[in-house]
Amino acid sequence: MPISPRTFHVVVCDTCGLDDEEVIALHETREDAVTAARRAGWIIAADRTVTCPRDDHQHRAAIDALMPPEPPIQIDGQLPLDLR
Repeated sequence: MPISPRTFHVVVCDTCGLDDEEVIALHETREDAVTAARRAGWIIAADRTVTCPRDDHQHRAAIDALMPPEPPIQIDGQLPLDLR
């Protein structure tokens, strides 16, 4: 049996460093790793930021940072509040 090097992809949380080796099997392609991680509840943002499904203050803050800012709400006919 020959010994040959293999490359596998493993998802690692940017917040806590947890990797998915214990939860998700090693994957041969990046796309397979991303798909499996998302199915397991991991968040992988467009900028490749990765957050595992742990629910603590640190992870909630990381998810909040990924969210876009809330849009300003203005009802038709309402004057803007920042009149100067």
